Amino acid sequence: MPLLSSCLPRPLALLRATLVLATALAGHLPGMAAELKQYQYHQVFISTCRADPRTDTIRMYWKDASGTPLGNFARLDAQLRTQGQEMVCATNAGIYDKQLQPLGLYVENGTQLRRLNTRKNAYGNFYLQPNGVFVLGERQAYIVETTDYEAEIGLWNTVARYATQSGPLLIVDGRINPRFDPDSANTVVRNAACLDAAGVVTLAIARNPISFYDFAMFLRDTLKCSDALYLDGSISRMYPTLEANMGPAFGAMIAVVKARTGK
Repeated sequence: MPLLSSCLPRPLALLRATLVLATALAGHLPGMAAELKQYQYHQVFISTCRADPRTDTIRMYWKDASGTPLGNFARLDAQLRTQGQEMVCATNAGIYDKQLQPLGLYVENGTQLRRLNTRKNAYGNFYLQPNGVFVLGERQAYIVETTDYEAEIGLWNTVARYATQSGPLLIVDGRINPRFDPDSANTVVRNAACLDAAGVVTLAIARNPISFYDFAMFLRDTLKCSDALYLDGSISRMYPTLEANMGPAFGAMIAVVKARTGK
């Protein structure tokens, strides 16, 4: 019986195929540590954290035990340390409102805390089309267009252990978002989550201003990402960097974590 059905739309076929692949590979992969790297792309300095969801622990965090948004990496790190864990790297997980609430879908530890936002005709980067969802399942990650998530919402909600919605999608199946202007003068600090053909996750931040198009080009051509989701702009930061805990509080965070090995 073939792994993929020609009758299935691409996102659903990909989901079912990768679920089978993840199960087949589980227990047969050597341990990997998340890889931190620095790049210079033209005049832009870009920090990245590469992690394999089959072997590394990638999670999303929003609030503390009292229900207060954590807001920064220092508070998240302190919380993780009480749980016997520490951050390898982290970045903010998408666009949020004035109350530090994710603007779209947010799932944490299998619980949906914010609903899928299917609005299209509104102001702001979140609503640039297509937008999408970064999903972490059991030992597998996905980036899926919002319309495709909505079309199979029951299945995706079953798969998602963690999920954050943002926009726009920077790359879809190896193609840069056609709405981006190669000559755009709209440059700001930007961060993103992307996946390569093997399903490895890279969290990336351009630490000085870059356009959507150039950021997408870097993710595709240098990092070899086939799909990428923009997370946020000027407020974006990444741990570990010197400016990690500078600036305003933000909403949810994506972090690669590991068990603490010392005091």
